[in-house]
Amino acid sequence: MYVTGNETLSCRAREGTFLKILIMGAGSIGSVFGGFLAKGGHDVTLIGRPWHMEAIQAKGLHISGIWGEHTVTNLLTRTTVPGEGEFDLVLLTVKSYQTREAVIELDRHIKAPTPILSLQNGLGNLEAIADIVGPDRTLGGRVIFGAEIRKPGEVSVTVYADRVVVGPMRGSRFPAQRTEEIAALIDRSGIPCMAAPEIERYIWGKVLYNAALNAPAAILEINYGKLLEHESTKALMREIIVEAFAVAHADGIQLDWSSPEEYLESLFQKLIPATALHFPSMLQDIHHGKKTEIEALNGAIVRLGQKHAIPTPVNETLTRLVRFKEADKRNAARGTNR
Repeated sequence: MYVTGNETLSCRAREGTFLKILIMGAGSIGSVFGGFLAKGGHDVTLIGRPWHMEAIQAKGLHISGIWGEHTVTNLLTRTTVPGEGEFDLVLLTVKSYQTREAVIELDRHIKAPTPILSLQNGLGNLEAIADIVGPDRTLGGRVIFGAEIRKPGEVSVTVYADRVVVGPMRGSRFPAQRTEEIAALIDRSGIPCMAAPEIERYIWGKVLYNAALNAPAAILEINYGKLLEHESTKALMREIIVEAFAVAHADGIQLDWSSPEEYLESLFQKLIPATALHFPSMLQDIHHGKKTEIEALNGAIVRLGQKHAIPTPVNETLTRLVRFKEADKRNAARGTNR
């Protein structure tokens, strides 16, 4: 009989008992997942930055915003992966460019075949995880709610668009029943969640939105609504999406929209108006001298285009411009610190 993952996951979930869950990269989103799961009675360990972990350890995690006010005090906090003990499930919420390093660290310390659920932005995360621990331990998730750290130990849920969706990557033999169990335990914790057999199409749905908006708005330093005010920026978004659709179809992804035009109608009439005043996190990362996730968004579209011999000149140009802004900000910061 084929066996994958920690066998206790299935039996514990069926019995309604609590799981041992590790949150790798407990920033804003990871803290929300960890807080709600711990509030639901699960044994949750957060791994994050010292200033945030120390505040949670001292006073608990405070969650505010559209899902109410919660203070969670039964969380374990660490700044590195524990070298002892086993976990039933790992939620990976690090930045996309940290995926490989984080999973290598997890694999070094957690010897049990624990499934790893990526709740990250962009493309390539599942492949990076599977390259280290194998596809049969690799799950993906589409997260479409927003959160931010207000101050150490405090996070706020700021926006919610749809349920979290989780599922195994293509080619995985991870049992469907366990996927359903994971989705159910997240849903019962208070975070709306469902399971799906084709997680890539949900991940791609979010990538389309982020690729069309994040890089243009970050480069121009405007909010999303401004992109709708000019035909030039609307034309730019059209080209981004046309290239992305061509690459997705070549890679065997069945999208939820039959054509770029159908998606653009939704983007222009529904998605952007609902978030018109929002500034991209990519712009905040640039302003703070941080690395962005451009390589998992427009950059990933470029790489897949190269793989399938599909030209992606617009996405390539945007990727290069964001790389320049990243480097320019870092160089300026180094200059002021001399």
